[in-house]
Amino acid sequence: MKKVGIITFVAVLLLVGGVWWSNSLSSSGDIVETIGQNGIHWHPQLEIYIKGKKQDIPHNIGLVGVHNPIHTHDDVPIIHMEFSGKVTGDNIKLGNFFRVWGKEFNSTTLFNQKNGPEGIVRMFVNGQENREFENYQMHDGDKIEIRYE
Repeated sequence: MKKVGIITFVAVLLLVGGVWWSNSLSSSGDIVETIGQNGIHWHPQLEIYIKGKKQDIPHNIGLVGVHNPIHTHDDVPIIHMEFSGKVTGDNIKLGNFFRVWGKEFNSTTLFNQKNGPEGIVRMFVNGQENREFENYQMHDGDKIEIRYE
C-alpha cells in the first residue's frame, strides 16, 4: 500500500512539473514562430500621412554604420527586409522598422502625434484596416499605410 502511494505521488509530481515547464517555455518566449530557415528577401511598402500630409521616409535607414536587415534604399516607400538564416515572426514586425529609424509608432502614437482631439493613429494593410500596429508581421508586397488624422 505504501508503494502505491509513493508511485502516485511521483506521478502527480511529474505531471505538475511537466505542466509548469511547458508554461514557462511559452511565457519566456522560447517558442517562436519560424518564418523561414534560409532567410528572406521581402519588399513591403510603407506610406505615412499626418493630417493628410505625406511624410517622407528617408533613404538609407538602417544602413549607416551597421547594415540592418530591415532598411531603406533610395526607392522608398519600399522597405527592404533582407534576413539570412532563421527568421522568426518577431524579426518581421513593423515596429522593428520604426526602432531602426528611431521613431515612435504604436496604436496611440505616430512620431510625436498622440491619440486625442487632434486625431488618432490608424493603419491599413493592403486596403484593409489593421489593428496590430507595431506588432504587424510584414510580408513581401504588402502595402502598408499609416495615418494620423
